[in-house]
Amino acid sequence: MTQVNLVGGYLTLRTKVVKAAEHGNAHTAAIERPMLGEHLEAMNWIQKTRWAVNKDVLGVVRECIKLGAAFEGFPSANEKPLPPVPDTKPVTPEEKKEYAKAIQARAEVHNANARDWGMRKKLNVLLDTAEEMSQFPAIWFPHYADFRGRFYPRPQDLHTQGDSLVKGLLRFAEGERLGDTGLYWMYVAMASSQGQDKLPLDDRFAWTTKHLKFIRDVAEDPTGANMELWSKADSPWETLAWCFEIERLCQWVGLGNAPEDFLNVIPVRLDATCSGIQHLSAMMKDRTSARCVNVEPTGRREDIYSDVAKAAIPQNDLDRVGVPHPDTLADDHELKLKATVIHGWCGKIERKTVKRAVMTTPYGVKERGILTQLVNDGFCDHFATGKIKYAAAEYLTSVIVGALDENIAAPRIALDYFRSVASHLDAKDIPLIWDTPSGFTVKQAYHKTDDEQVKTLGGRVVIYKENTDAGFKPGKQATGAAPNVVHSFDAAHLAMTCVAMKREGVRDMAFVHDSFGCHAGNVDLLVKHTKEQFVRIYNTNTLEQWRQSVIKHSGIEDIPAIPELGDLDVTCVLKSEFFFS
Repeated sequence: MTQVNLVGGYLTLRTKVVKAAEHGNAHTAAIERPMLGEHLEAMNWIQKTRWAVNKDVLGVVRECIKLGAAFEGFPSANEKPLPPVPDTKPVTPEEKKEYAKAIQARAEVHNANARDWGMRKKLNVLLDTAEEMSQFPAIWFPHYADFRGRFYPRPQDLHTQGDSLVKGLLRFAEGERLGDTGLYWMYVAMASSQGQDKLPLDDRFAWTTKHLKFIRDVAEDPTGANMELWSKADSPWETLAWCFEIERLCQWVGLGNAPEDFLNVIPVRLDATCSGIQHLSAMMKDRTSARCVNVEPTGRREDIYSDVAKAAIPQNDLDRVGVPHPDTLADDHELKLKATVIHGWCGKIERKTVKRAVMTTPYGVKERGILTQLVNDGFCDHFATGKIKYAAAEYLTSVIVGALDENIAAPRIALDYFRSVASHLDAKDIPLIWDTPSGFTVKQAYHKTDDEQVKTLGGRVVIYKENTDAGFKPGKQATGAAPNVVHSFDAAHLAMTCVAMKREGVRDMAFVHDSFGCHAGNVDLLVKHTKEQFVRIYNTNTLEQWRQSVIKHSGIEDIPAIPELGDLDVTCVLKSEFFFS
């Protein structure tokens, strides 16, 4: 047997498979053996995936830094000059207004420079790590589970769950034959990374076929005249990696080889359609929300973010009726603020405006959280002052919540149910514990913590220690329940899909919570098992099973009854083209 000399810090660094949460709460880590069955099997199998640094992409990154290139997600090499501030002290109201604008503009540039500085520092660490790892033919990433059962790689900076750049820098270490359908999935993945992921699969394949010249031009000269062709893509670095891969394929075929024998090394990734709502719609057996997120097929690719935006726009149109335009009102008019807000959203509500609110709703975000998101994400920046911005965010939050009720009322009922169960146990000073279908036991126990300040050479450090005798943090058990339950079920789905792929003999996989990937030649298997394992979880009264597991662990029989379920036949997902796509 050949001796393999493995190196790496994680061979000797002993770590726990379930990581304790921050701020002192152990949660699931306090259970002796919380991970069993398929969940443990999946954890071990995911860590066996063989990765390598994509040297083609790494070289382009280095060249972009030399050129001082700047595009979304890639920091500028140079700081922007700060705009000047008027020398004279403002006196008149108009001067004060202009002075405030100048200060705001200066602050925005300062914040952008600070953000770019942080990104440059992070980028340099990432590239140094990638450069060091590029000398090895294969690298492996040890993982851990958080207290909900979600898998995360332990290494920082360069890892399998990073942004577009990190994904572009990593490839599978060993290629696998495309087989009969691998070329199709390569082309679909190329189009998806470029931004065509809203198209049907066949249309994505056709898009790549039509743009082969552009793809090959990029591979030949990525940092010259062709740079804009990939740098403005939805996922620029994955797009670049696919350009190189497809060029290799074209050269392979050009030499007279069969495309089926080409060895593919770039992962094809399939993404869920708002994973949280997919799981909640199946739990609640709700056809309305299931259709919105491609659990129940409708014959086209549904997009719940667009659906919510389309429901919000008519409401804003209706709200503007009878409200005079703010330009016709005096500054002291009591209607001025309301008119400014309502008219200010005209033509400004888009898919991207509501996307984060919709995406985070299955994880328990409340109205205040949506308001904060709208402000922090810059969607209210077209309003003049902070007061108006927050009023505008508050108004649009109410519109979005109303639109959500049209599309995902049943999933929201499920979230309220999880909160009610947690509150019921909280009142008895009992933690919320449940089992997932993959063999993972989750413990949610937000105990109060004691803090202790420790002096170090770098200053004072606060250490939090869990105090299990002090009760739970007020309200935290209830607010944490909804996102934690949903995350535990998407983690179970991932684990069960991973094990099903393992039993098919598939070794290399690229899994990130609600994004499943593998070699192009194995995608048909991945699609099949992603759907079948979802059915395996939800083709029963899953919500009642969850309730019974809570009763088992808590010893409390009077856990609130589950809400009324709908009539969704979950097996319909087996025919859904866009469930994960």
